[in-house]
Amino acid sequence: FAVVGMGASLLDEKQEGTLKKLLYSPLNTHQILFGKMISSNIISCLTLVVMFVYARIAFGLDITAHLLSLSLAILFTAYACSSFGMLIASFAKSRQQVQGMSTLIVLVMSCLGGSMIPSFAMPFFMRQLSVFTVNYWGIQSFYDIFWRRLSITDPTFLTRLLVLFLIGTLLNTLAVFLFKRNALKIA
Repeated sequence: FAVVGMGASLLDEKQEGTLKKLLYSPLNTHQILFGKMISSNIISCLTLVVMFVYARIAFGLDITAHLLSLSLAILFTAYACSSFGMLIASFAKSRQQVQGMSTLIVLVMSCLGGSMIPSFAMPFFMRQLSVFTVNYWGIQSFYDIFWRRLSITDPTFLTRLLVLFLIGTLLNTLAVFLFKRNALKIA
């Protein structure tokens, strides 16, 4: 939800006239969107880091033993999640539309992806649908680290990171295309 809000700030900037000023600056549209994507990625990473530090403090989760693989999983999951937020913001017309769509989509993705109940406890048809969500791939990478105890070089773990990277890249590519087409229509 937080990264969708970061993406929706593009719409606020359009409404307030800030986006128009940015477009008159020496920055091109890719640089403007890239700046938003970077800040969204940083917020996503920080959010996940805080969650894992809390898990360490409150539940004794040993994050130090898996620091490198955890860092990669956080980075790739944050990239895919923030890309999703940018995509939603790139085709929405207003902040209210972003909030409505994102709430529905995020709740469905969370349900299907294993955020609400583990995917192995879901009916077969839901497990098949879960692979189409960002949540599934992020959660599976964290399961690989803490539950399955896979090494950082394990092909299963690396495949999950690759899928997260591909999802993020696809969503960012779509966001750039839609941003240039929709968000830049300044009246």
